[in-house]
Amino acid sequence: MLSPEQVIWINARFLTRPVTGVERVAREVISALVRHHLDSQGCWRGSGQVLRFGLIAPRTPEALSNPWPELRLWQTGGFQGHAWEQWDLPRCTAGRLLLNFCNTAPLFKRHQWTFLHDAQTFAIPQNFTLTLRWWYRLMFWMVARWGLGVLTNSSFSASELARFMGVDRSRLTVAHLGADHMARVTPDLTPRLKTLMDLLADRPFVLAVSSDNPNKNFSSVIKALELMGPHAPACVIVGQKNDRVFSRSTLSTEKIHHLGYVTDAELVTLYRRATVMAYPSFYEGFGLPPLEAMWHGCPVVVSRTSALPEISADAALYCDPNDPSSLAAALSSLVHDPVLRLQMSRRGQDRARTFVWRQTATVILDAVTAPCR
Repeated sequence: MLSPEQVIWINARFLTRPVTGVERVAREVISALVRHHLDSQGCWRGSGQVLRFGLIAPRTPEALSNPWPELRLWQTGGFQGHAWEQWDLPRCTAGRLLLNFCNTAPLFKRHQWTFLHDAQTFAIPQNFTLTLRWWYRLMFWMVARWGLGVLTNSSFSASELARFMGVDRSRLTVAHLGADHMARVTPDLTPRLKTLMDLLADRPFVLAVSSDNPNKNFSSVIKALELMGPHAPACVIVGQKNDRVFSRSTLSTEKIHHLGYVTDAELVTLYRRATVMAYPSFYEGFGLPPLEAMWHGCPVVVSRTSALPEISADAALYCDPNDPSSLAAALSSLVHDPVLRLQMSRRGQDRARTFVWRQTATVILDAVTAPCR
C-alpha cells in the first residue's frame, strides 16, 4: 500500500541513451504526466494522498540533462547499463514504487510497474541473438510475475505477452500511445530536402523506412515497386541503408532516393509531401510511424498483422507482408486515385487525433495509483 507523501521513482536510465522508439515513449509519457497531472513540485494529489514523482539514473561523467525541472533527478550507484539496473536501482528504490518505461527492469523488485512494448523475443526469436533472446525472455517472465503489474501499448501486445509469459491477462494494462507530439514539430525544408523535392518536382513518391531489422520487411517495398514496372513512383527512404536489399534490386537508381538519418522536422516535411507511406512490417506491438504519418495527412499502407489493424482501423489500406504484389496493388491504388488518396488522408488525420499522450499518461497514472483510491 502506498503511504502519504511517498516518492514514486521513474527509472531514467533512458536519459543516458540516444532517443529511439522506447526512449521517445518514455519522454512523451513523462512530459504528459508533468503537463497534465502533476503540480510544480512533481506531486500528484488525490484521495488524501500526496505522491511525489522523481527520476533516478546512473551516475555519468557529466550531469544528465533533465527535461522536467518539476522532477528531481537523482544520479546514483556505481554501475552502468544493465548492471546498474539490476543492482543499484532496486537497492536505491527499496520500499518505493518504481516505474520502468523501456522494456527493462530489475528482476527481483516486487514494488514496480514495467512497460513492455511487444513480445517480439517470444514471437520472432530468430531476429535476436541467443543471449539477447534469453535475457529478455527471463526479464519479461520475472517482471510479469514479481511486479505489481505490466503496462503495454495495445490489446494485441497484452494478449501476446499474457500468452507467452503464462500470466493472467488482468495483470496487464493497455495504454495506447499518442501521436500528438507531431503537432509540436515544425516542418523544415532543409537544403537536401529542397534539392530532392526540386528533383521530384510534382511527381508522386512513396516514403519508406529502411532498416537492417528483417522484421521491418523493407525488401517487400523494393519488390512491390519492381512489380509496378516502369510506371512505379519514386521511393524516398529514411533510416539505415540495407545494402543486402539494394544489391539485389533491379530498380533504376533514379527512382531510389536514400536520405539516411532525418530529423523530426525533416520527417514531418516528408510526411506532408509524400504520396503514401509504406509500412509492411511483419510484427508490431503498436506501430507509431504510420500514426505519425496519418497525423500529417499522409495515406499509409500497413500490414494486416499484429497490432497494426487495431491502431489503424479503417484509416489505412492493408497488405499481406508475405506478398509484395498485395503491397504493390495498394500503393498503385493510392498513387493513381486522387479521390481515394484524399479520403484516406482525411480518415488518417481523424484517426491519429484520437491517440493523445495525455490519455496514455492518465491510464498509467490510474493503474499505479489504484491502491490509493
